Amino acid sequence: MATQRYPRAEALLRKFHAGKCTQEELALLDNWYDGLNNDATLSAIESHLLKQQFLTNFRSTLPAAPVAWWKRRSLQWSVAASLLLLAGAVWMWNNQTTPPNTRIAELKSFVVTNETSNIKLVVLPDSSRIWLNTAASLRWKEDFNRQRRNVQLTGEGFFEVQGNKDKPFVIHTRDLAIQVLGTKFNVEAYAGEGLTRVSLVQGKVKVNAKKDSTILKPGFAASFNNGDKGLNIAATEAGKVAAWKEGAFSATDLPFKDAVMRLCTHNGYQVKWENTQGIDKNISVLFKKDSFTKMLANLCYISRKQFRISDRQVTIY
Repeated sequence: MATQRYPRAEALLRKFHAGKCTQEELALLDNWYDGLNNDATLSAIESHLLKQQFLTNFRSTLPAAPVAWWKRRSLQWSVAASLLLLAGAVWMWNNQTTPPNTRIAELKSFVVTNETSNIKLVVLPDSSRIWLNTAASLRWKEDFNRQRRNVQLTGEGFFEVQGNKDKPFVIHTRDLAIQVLGTKFNVEAYAGEGLTRVSLVQGKVKVNAKKDSTILKPGFAASFNNGDKGLNIAATEAGKVAAWKEGAFSATDLPFKDAVMRLCTHNGYQVKWENTQGIDKNISVLFKKDSFTKMLANLCYISRKQFRISDRQVTIY
């Protein structure tokens, strides 16, 4: 263990908390951290999880004086102090009475990211099915389907959730928590956009924002915009909600710039803007499956823009 290789570690920890470590002692603690980080008995996941839990607990119990001292030190000392905290994560964990492997198993996460231009189907342990659009990501923990069914979505996904009233299914996005029974619906939660939208095809969902909530009926969508911080409810067409699953492209009440970014990202292109006039104006379109250049041309025509393509970059002018 690392504490055996550095017997002074515990004394230096106390000294550090009191704000009395010299630069040489901080360097020694830095080396101690390096030894812990390379410990063959810990996997990368274990090391990361231990550090994160320790930092959370440590910050909640730090006395006021050491914090003030820490802020007065130079950047070099702050970096060394951070390394010390990370080292202490493993030291404190190894002294817990509960076996580490038990806690780590409860925290283990699974992530599926669609890095292709095709639609990716994910089947969860409860047999719920999620279709991920390009660049979308779905995350869940190992305890999924034990008492609750929590997932986290970034990007766009279409959900077919298996009903189970005893195990609520909740989708977390940047701005919303969507509670589901048995239903079919689409979620748009792109990281680079200010809009998050839930469009219900079948069943019932409860959409919770920071200060608002609503229960959706089929044929309606709930949108949350970072600008107004409220939920907006509007009718939607079921045929358009998941048209992207069949290779089509749709944008409903979406800024032109975001629609262009979606289309280009889905087809593996980056975007450069030389003409930004009117690109924040909302548009609604539905293009049947066609070539990328034809769909882009139709999209640019709406906003009276032109484009050129060089390698994997689209320039809008």
